[in-house]
Amino acid sequence: MMKQESKKKFVVIGLLLGILMAAMDNTIVATAMGTIVSELGGLDQFIWVTSAYMIASVAGMPIFGKLSDMYGRKLFYVSGLTLFLVGSILCGLAQNMVQLSVFRAIQGLGGGALMPIAFTIMFDTFPPEQRGKMSGLFGAVFGISSVFGPLLGAYITDYIDWRWVFYVNVPLGLLSLFFIGKFYFESLEHREQKIDWWGAILLVSSVLCLMFALELGGKEYAWDSVVIISLFGGFAVFLVLFFWAETKATDPVIPFHLFKKRLFATAQGIGFLYGATFILGTIFIPIFVQGVYGGTATNSGLILTPMMLGSVVGSQIGGGLRLKRRIAI
Repeated sequence: MMKQESKKKFVVIGLLLGILMAAMDNTIVATAMGTIVSELGGLDQFIWVTSAYMIASVAGMPIFGKLSDMYGRKLFYVSGLTLFLVGSILCGLAQNMVQLSVFRAIQGLGGGALMPIAFTIMFDTFPPEQRGKMSGLFGAVFGISSVFGPLLGAYITDYIDWRWVFYVNVPLGLLSLFFIGKFYFESLEHREQKIDWWGAILLVSSVLCLMFALELGGKEYAWDSVVIISLFGGFAVFLVLFFWAETKATDPVIPFHLFKKRLFATAQGIGFLYGATFILGTIFIPIFVQGVYGGTATNSGLILTPMMLGSVVGSQIGGGLRLKRRIAI
């Protein structure tokens, strides 16, 4: 009979594979975007390939996290991973940019389940004295995905086929399913949670209205047209309703009381700017390199590598300084 510690090792491997896929998905796709656009067309729609994934992921994280508290981690981790794999296969079969964006949203919903539940399983499985070590291991996976994601995506695109950027998730995902399904046994004690459905729906609706307005304005419709003005109006209305709903929710998607702490609010603002810059760089640099300079996906991956390395090193230095100085948030 397999010892408990050996089972834990396989559980960790399964979780690491799931996190690796979810974390690497945007970076591995970034260097393939130029080739994808040249084959499928829809240059004016390619931004949705990334946006659909991220919006769905943001909406899915709090919902799947709370559902896992109510009905079990294993059930919703496996469900999220299955959804992610189905989305990956569909992305590889996409015939146009609209299909690819829709299938990326399916992937994003699955990815939204993988991240929070994987960390929750880790905290459930290991005692407090081992959680720091496990958190460092999980953090290393994020670093690896940031550095090697663009290069792997470039290699697959140049030497195999861009569709395998998505298909590569299948063997990794099946391994993760096997390890979690066979070796992870959770407690049957679950607690009731109140899911902020309205908060999630209003947040996504607001973001979608803003994105459609910015995407269609000045191209499909004039900026002062009824359609664009209505979209901006919808964005404002849904945003106000979201703020109102969050003040009434028992367990809101975004707890606004946290922003009363100045350091936390500042950190979130900086994080927003960093995230925007990071995503813009990973999306538009490969398109520029391949579309303007006529470079290959490999060229794009190599150009992105210094930024990824700098990000990983900076994160490690920042985390070390945070621990050293014991800054209170």
